[in-house]
Amino acid sequence: MVETEAMAPEGGDPGNLVPDCGGIIKQIALALPAAFLGNEAPDDGFQPLIPIGNLLCSLPADIEVFLLVEQATASRADFWARSLNAQCRIALVSVPEEQGRISSPWIQDAFLVREASGSTTDEILTTQMDAVGRSLADMLSIEAHPAPLFLPGGNQLVGPDFRLIGLSQVKAEKGSSPAQPAFEISQQIDRRPVHVFGYNPKDLSKRNDDQAKVRTLPEAKNLLSAGHQFGFHVDQFVSVTGLERNGRPLLLVGDPCDPDGLKRPLVETARQSLDASVRALIRQGFEVMRNPVPYAVTPDSGKRLPRLYNNLMLENEVRPGREKPFAWLPQFGDIEPLAAFDRLNSEIWEGLGFEVIPVFGWSHLASRNGALRCSTKVLRRSPLRRLGGTETI
Repeated sequence: MVETEAMAPEGGDPGNLVPDCGGIIKQIALALPAAFLGNEAPDDGFQPLIPIGNLLCSLPADIEVFLLVEQATASRADFWARSLNAQCRIALVSVPEEQGRISSPWIQDAFLVREASGSTTDEILTTQMDAVGRSLADMLSIEAHPAPLFLPGGNQLVGPDFRLIGLSQVKAEKGSSPAQPAFEISQQIDRRPVHVFGYNPKDLSKRNDDQAKVRTLPEAKNLLSAGHQFGFHVDQFVSVTGLERNGRPLLLVGDPCDPDGLKRPLVETARQSLDASVRALIRQGFEVMRNPVPYAVTPDSGKRLPRLYNNLMLENEVRPGREKPFAWLPQFGDIEPLAAFDRLNSEIWEGLGFEVIPVFGWSHLASRNGALRCSTKVLRRSPLRRLGGTETI
């Protein structure tokens, strides 16, 4: 359990969001923008269907996939999906033209999924403009309700007994009370206590990590009034493991580095910001491990951006016939000279007791600031029974 000042919801029981860890994944959803299904190959080599296809081919046969596409591209999407010969069951969900367009593959951000009992999905929380979430709800014959707060799934991680929300979603406006209404509203979405991902500028210059273990309560409220968030979303640089170490929930947090060993200002700023963010997480009761995150020039845009190894999908239950739980990890070394980082990150998860399923091709989406978790939405997991991993849960 997280043992801090994190705030639990008041009033009635809002139910639970589907977590980022735990039981075996039974259903997931993905979305394909029309541009991904164009007839002509792009001149810059951008082929986003490659990593998505690799992901679908890596999924076991008992996972049901709902692939959302626009009506105009449904036949092309169906042909492409059939050509994969994937083991998993793929059901095409056509988004009616009158409901809107699929503007992004990052379905993680489009809506939230709330379960009633841990075994059934009974509610999608979405916005009026979200064609993807509403079309999926119609397909599954479940309720779609307006979310009380726009909370992109990418800026929230859901653990067994906590939520970690990016500060930018709930930060107090200048001059307002730390008891920010957005933070209070976020607690109505799920019964788990809320923690905040961000950093205090005072921590940027600290060199002694022992200072992070001196509790300054309440840390979450301090961040709400004076903190900053690094990155667009928390899932770019933080992974939930579903494990505990030293009685604390264990998180994996990216450690920015230069692949060629230089100390570029961009990378040094990222490293300092995430170091400071780790200090704030430790104060909130988390145990933290670090994993290398290289900043490399993207093949299509020419910009130096992080490779998001923390943007993964995992289970904590061991599947029948296997010895370890699965972790689907994005890989970049098939296209870029990053095979060493693929290996280092895989070894970290293997050391935690997971069987790593490498999913290649994510360099095609590196310039879009997302990876594997961004492109998926877990809709349903089985109840957690047989645990895996080298730490306790």
